[in-house]
Amino acid sequence: LPAAITAKTLRDMGLQPEDVMNRIFGGIEPASAAATHPKGKHDLQKLDDMVKAGLERLYDFQHGDGGWGWWKQGDSDHFMTAYVVWGLTLARDAGITIKMDALQRGASFLDKTLVEEELNYDEQAWMLHALSVFHASSKQGQVGKFQTKAFANLWANREKLNAYTRALLALSAHNYGFNDQAKTLIANLENGVKIDNSPDKSVLISGSSPSPSNSQPSTALGTAHWGEDGIYWRWSDGGVESTAFALRALMAIDPQNKLVEPVTNWLIKNRRGAQWSNTRDTAITVLAMNDYLRTSGELAPDLEYELLVNGQSIASKKVSGAEVFNAASQFAVDPKLIRDGENDVRIVRRGGKGSIYFAAEARYFSLEEPITPAGNEIFVRRQYYKLVGRPTLLKGYLYDRQPLNDGETVKSGERVETVLTIEAKNNYEYLLFEDLKPAGLEAVEVRSGESLYANELKSGAVERKFGPTTNTVTEPTASPKSNLRGVKRRILSDSANSGPVSRPAPVTDEDHTGRTRWVYQELRDRKVALFIDKLPQGVWEIKYDLRAEVPGQFHALPVVGHAMYVPEIRCNGQEVRITVEDAK
Repeated sequence: LPAAITAKTLRDMGLQPEDVMNRIFGGIEPASAAATHPKGKHDLQKLDDMVKAGLERLYDFQHGDGGWGWWKQGDSDHFMTAYVVWGLTLARDAGITIKMDALQRGASFLDKTLVEEELNYDEQAWMLHALSVFHASSKQGQVGKFQTKAFANLWANREKLNAYTRALLALSAHNYGFNDQAKTLIANLENGVKIDNSPDKSVLISGSSPSPSNSQPSTALGTAHWGEDGIYWRWSDGGVESTAFALRALMAIDPQNKLVEPVTNWLIKNRRGAQWSNTRDTAITVLAMNDYLRTSGELAPDLEYELLVNGQSIASKKVSGAEVFNAASQFAVDPKLIRDGENDVRIVRRGGKGSIYFAAEARYFSLEEPITPAGNEIFVRRQYYKLVGRPTLLKGYLYDRQPLNDGETVKSGERVETVLTIEAKNNYEYLLFEDLKPAGLEAVEVRSGESLYANELKSGAVERKFGPTTNTVTEPTASPKSNLRGVKRRILSDSANSGPVSRPAPVTDEDHTGRTRWVYQELRDRKVALFIDKLPQGVWEIKYDLRAEVPGQFHALPVVGHAMYVPEIRCNGQEVRITVEDAK
């Protein structure tokens, strides 16, 4: 269904889906493909066959009462029936021929069973949304009494709805023509959005050193989303689907809303390869992106631009029509044009109104000492603690944790606790952090793979340890009409007022949320490698022990982290210099 809708979107905008598909999958020019790729040209015949097979399967699975279940046998399921009715309606609107009798029977089943979910707001909102889409597509006049009653029930209990359900109810209100209620629900969504205005900055860096990258105002496009970022139990709590439906509501009701761009940005950043976390949220996100493309007009570009470096023209290009799907152009800059200090790189619009996306890559060799921290979407900070033992009368031999900072000393034989604090701006998979050890210290553990866990820190503990933060999340309140009210809680960002922190406040067990992630560690000669398969958005702590052994002055090179399959998501910590003295 999403592929069929995307094909219709392209045709509606004057583009040929087959042409776009050939350019993206294979990177060939259809006009000259025969010479080098005799079988390189593709068409949409396979998609048509898949649509036909899928429809026949749905018709075969429909039960006698008009509903659908998880399987051909068994009882009809409210959620699944609503999913099918919604999908068939979208398919019809995309120009696909469907059996109207099957769709009508499914809608009738939903209409009769709406009342059964009066206390289950998630389920009732999902069913009502499907019926509202069918209502609007069929150009029905008056709203049926069962649907009116269900809407009134959800509206009366709207303060109990989560972001996903509010977005569904907002879309339902829009489809029924309840414009005032739709606008109010959009305001409710604005109350509960989670915004990061500085995705390129981190409290871990601002609190530890005056890094140049953190001292400048953020120029990156912010992100905004709804839903849970990590582990969740209800289908309506997931971040990707909640955000995708919220974007659909924004595009339908308030397409000029200031949240549209950061919400779209968050969805794109949380894509992994060609998909999101599963087939359903991928399908729903594709539908949301279709809504965005239809409204933004980005698939009908008319743009001419010029790239200049320090006043010298590097390239100029004109983009129109299907050229928007060409492989991204890369322009190498002659090193002779690069000068010491600041460089002026400009992309100048010479004509047209289309959007332009760009990225810059630079490679250089740094002579700075100590090496300063930096990051892109993930950030890391390392803190050493000396474990100083002392005898007690009742508790035996205890160890006190004393910060071991840059330039300080530890004695040979003393144990050193290493604490890595990681900030993840989004949800990530397959991360690797390589902690480069000082030459005079060795890991206490002698076997790789021993149990190690990352523990999530509470936001209050992050503030106490690293200083105040500036970004806010506005939590929804019981007020349905104001998008200015709400309880604001701080989330992770840098603070312009936070100076270097030489001795961070200690973190106790009460400072953790209780969420953990298993970490696989490999103990190598020069470093400790830490592998994390999934890391939800938040601030996480990993601890392990070293032992000071060889006397001397040593440099602990920065921790280096990156997403193994998305290498541009990367970070490095700060270099630390320590001295190991011979124990006397």
